Amino acid sequence: MILQDILDTARYSELSSLAIKDNDAAIVTFLNLGMLELYKRFPIKVEEATITLVANSSMYNLPVNFMYPMGAYGEDKDGNISAANELATNAEDDDNSVFFPNHRQIQIPTTVKSSRVSVVFVAKPETYNVDNLAAEVDLPDTLIEPLLHYIGYKGHLGVRSDGQSENNAHYMRFSSSVKKARELGVAYPSDSWRMSGRLFERGFA
Repeated sequence: MILQDILDTARYSELSSLAIKDNDAAIVTFLNLGMLELYKRFPIKVEEATITLVANSSMYNLPVNFMYPMGAYGEDKDGNISAANELATNAEDDDNSVFFPNHRQIQIPTTVKSSRVSVVFVAKPETYNVDNLAAEVDLPDTLIEPLLHYIGYKGHLGVRSDGQSENNAHYMRFSSSVKKARELGVAYPSDSWRMSGRLFERGFA
C-alpha cells in the first residue's frame, strides 16, 4: 500500500475526530514510529552481513540499517558459511560467543576458528516523508491494521481531557491486532528464522 493511501485511511478512521488528521507531516511521523514498533515485533526485513575477520581484531562495524540480530554463523570445514555452525550470542560462559555491545558493532572473539562470520539481522524500516506520498510502504498488507491503530495511539497522545482513555484504547487495539497477526500466522514469528536449513553458503532462504 502506498503512503498516501495509509494517510487517507488514518485520517478517515483512527484520526477522524482530531484536528491533526489534516497534518500530513505529523501522520507520517507517527507512521514511521509505528513501522519501528512492528519491525521490532516481526522480522519483516531480514538481511545478512558477511564479516571478514582480521587478525588481532575483535570489534567490527555493523551495517547502518542493523536493528537487532537473528543469529551469527561461522564457516564449516570446507570454508562455507553454514547454519550448522551457529555461534552463541551474548553467552558469557562460551569462549566462542559473539557479543553485540551496542547497536553499531559486533564483538567476535579471536578464538572463533573462521575467516568469515555471517550475521543475520532484522533491518530497520525505511523512513518516509511527505515529499514522496506515492512511495510503497514496506509492510505486508496483513499488518496495515496494527499500523493504523498505532497511528491512532500516537495521534491521541496529545489530546487533553478524556484523550487518555481513547489513547489507551488505541494502544490496546494495536497490541490485540499484533497478537491476532501472530495467531493467524500472517506474519513471521522471530524464532522461525533461527531454524537450521534457512542459511546457505551465501545467504539464507
